[in-house]
Amino acid sequence: MKLTPQKRQAKSIKTRLVWSFATNLLIISVVFFVYAYIKNTTTNAENVVNDLAVVSNKIQKIKSGQQSFLLTETINPTFYETKQNKYINKNKELIAEINQQIDAFYVNDYVKRANVIMPLRNLEKSIALYHTTLDSLVSVQLKRGFKSFGVEGDMRRSVYSVMNSGYALDQVKILSLRRHEKDYILRKDKAYAGKLSKVIEKLKVDVDRTVSDKYGRVYLKGALDNYEQYFHKLVALDAQLGYFGNAGIKDNLNVSLNIIEKDIHNISEVVKEYERYWQNINLILLFVSAFSIILVNALLLYYLLNRLGKPINKLSKSIHQIVEDKFQGKIYTINTQDEIGDLSRDFNYVLEKMSERSDEILQQKEELATTYEKIDTIRQIGNKISNHTSVSEIIEEFNRALSNVLDFSLFMVGIVHEDKMHYQGYDKEGQYYELKRSLLDNTHLGVTCYNSQEAIICEDFLGSTPNPYKHLLPVITHKKAASLIYLPLTSSTGKIGVLAIHNDRPNAYTDVEINMLGSIVVYAVSALQTAVNYEDLETQVLKKTEQINRHRDELMSSNLLLQGTLEELEKKNSQQTSSIQYAKRIQQALLPNISMIQSKFHDAFVFYRPKDIVSGDFYWMESKGDYTYLAVADCTGHGVPGAFMSILGREILSNLINSKEYMTPAQLLDELNVRIRVVLQQEKMNNKDGMDIGICVINKKKRQLTFAGAHHPLYLVKKDAVGQQEIEVVPGEKQSIGGHVFKKKAYQKFTDHVIKLDDPNAQIESVYMCTDGYQDQFGGEKGQKFYKKNMRKLFLEVSEKPMFEQKSIIAMTINEWMQETEKQTDDILVIGFKLPPIQFVGKTLEDKNVKDMLGLV
Repeated sequence: MKLTPQKRQAKSIKTRLVWSFATNLLIISVVFFVYAYIKNTTTNAENVVNDLAVVSNKIQKIKSGQQSFLLTETINPTFYETKQNKYINKNKELIAEINQQIDAFYVNDYVKRANVIMPLRNLEKSIALYHTTLDSLVSVQLKRGFKSFGVEGDMRRSVYSVMNSGYALDQVKILSLRRHEKDYILRKDKAYAGKLSKVIEKLKVDVDRTVSDKYGRVYLKGALDNYEQYFHKLVALDAQLGYFGNAGIKDNLNVSLNIIEKDIHNISEVVKEYERYWQNINLILLFVSAFSIILVNALLLYYLLNRLGKPINKLSKSIHQIVEDKFQGKIYTINTQDEIGDLSRDFNYVLEKMSERSDEILQQKEELATTYEKIDTIRQIGNKISNHTSVSEIIEEFNRALSNVLDFSLFMVGIVHEDKMHYQGYDKEGQYYELKRSLLDNTHLGVTCYNSQEAIICEDFLGSTPNPYKHLLPVITHKKAASLIYLPLTSSTGKIGVLAIHNDRPNAYTDVEINMLGSIVVYAVSALQTAVNYEDLETQVLKKTEQINRHRDELMSSNLLLQGTLEELEKKNSQQTSSIQYAKRIQQALLPNISMIQSKFHDAFVFYRPKDIVSGDFYWMESKGDYTYLAVADCTGHGVPGAFMSILGREILSNLINSKEYMTPAQLLDELNVRIRVVLQQEKMNNKDGMDIGICVINKKKRQLTFAGAHHPLYLVKKDAVGQQEIEVVPGEKQSIGGHVFKKKAYQKFTDHVIKLDDPNAQIESVYMCTDGYQDQFGGEKGQKFYKKNMRKLFLEVSEKPMFEQKSIIAMTINEWMQETEKQTDDILVIGFKLPPIQFVGKTLEDKNVKDMLGLV
């Protein structure tokens, strides 16, 4: 009898389970309302315990962050540059979160009933004390510094200024000085402070005895005093921070954390004891509830198993029987109107469909077996071909193997050599063919396939059906060719040749056979490439062997002559090196003395580092009346050629100044260009030597600076009325002095740039002139150039420091950039000076404050 949808729904398993679930839910709901009241209290207790565990975990994170900061970030330069640290910031965030949690505890009713208000207040005080001590640690550590930062950085720069001063000091004492410094930093023993002071006093005595320059003595003593002061300040800051055997801020931090952990532990114990009281009550209620639920569900389970278990068991046995019979027959039909009855009917429907699909599966199995056989055939052919290293043997083996799986009337392989296609192959009777075709002959199918690198497949070459290859000729024209296959042979290194397959029957090859042939070609290309390379290598080896034997006889006859020549060359090289060393002393004697340059300005430095023994970079200074001339030049090349050019340039400039009353920098450059070209006869000799140069003239009376440059700029660091610094680049002309003259670009007169020195809105802090050796030096992590933008940034950073300190920083910066792995690529020259000179009215050198003269205040 067919049931209505409503009655069918009522008798379904789903409806029965819903009613069972509803009955169970009713019982659970009654128990739940009783249980909820007690659970609310125990939940509050658990929340407080969990919050205390979170606070304790945060204290552990604070302790870990503190240790990480002391171990890693106190030696991290980024911390001293930014004054910020992720560990310190994270600790402060955690402290703020703990304080918020403590405030939440104060308003929690459960906490009030647990009587832990007073311990919470003690915990809050301990956290506040730790926060204050942490801020003190960060402040003192920043002041102490590391390497080039803080007090340690000031101390190192002071000693570097002494080491790079250029004066002949006792290097043993200098090394002893640095050793005491390093021993203290490693061992934190204050006894090294006294040892260091004694070495400094000895160095001061050496300075008075060995340094004849008055300015030099003052400069060196001042730098040594600063070094000693910074060292003692470093010792005091280390003592304040604390170390092994000396309590300090670090020990106070650990004591505070221990007190905080103890307070949290005491509060947690009180709260847990209060929680256990409510948990015992909760356990009793849970036991009673669980027993009730188990009893009710047991009754429901017995009912469901009795009504559902028997039909499902019969259905399962029927399915196992069908499997044993290899899916033949039908499954036991359950004549119920529920889901189990529908399931049995659906299983029978699936069995009917499976029977219909069995024939299709068997057919696909046969196709897979055929495909596997073809793949195995391709692999066997590839292995046979790969076993040979001769082109002829490979083609013979290829023909023999392919004839077993493919029907063809002609098999040919073309290999390109010296702009020709060399064909070798066989017909179906086994007759061997060998012929050549020029790659310029585009009337042949093989040449067209090779040049286009595209496969050519014609199913009916001789038929009336139009095809794009009808006008082309096959490899062999005297044999009938109805079906054609031409495949390019190309490896990863380039094109090799062409494979040609002919058949006298049209439509002789299926898509499967063409694809299989393409797979076999992959093996053939690899084997042919190896064979061609091997044969080329044999030919080259024979030629090289013949050349080696011929050269060996020539070398043996020349050996005695070369030995004598080598000894003579070594002797001449030694003589030339001695001459160049003497030339270095001459060149340095011609350069202006640093004391003379410093006497013309308020303060100045010269950083001069030749690439070779002698240099192509030079600097020149002359004074005449109210004018002071200063030039920085980079001659063509470096070493000896550059040194000759530097002497020539210096002499021409000195002659020009002494022969005329006054010349502007632009006039000097124009005249220098003319004389260089005349002296070197560049119009006749096609000589390309020259120089890039920048010249500035300072007029003390008019308070102005005039500059002109040939590929060299002038750098001015200025400070405006509000104290904001900026760097101004005064450009030079984009042409050199002397050298090659380009026909497309006419020579332009040089231009003067005049800068007023009395502008109150743009006070000039420092002036810099340099060659391109510094900015073009390779180094850094990526092996790149230093570049102009980094050099301008460096000038801006050091402009307010004393000149001797600027020189030390510039030297250390380029040394760190080169990283002891990059060699110097060019001569380096940087000159800096301060304008205008300061007149000390009413004072002499003896009673003037030394620190004011050195610019250390």
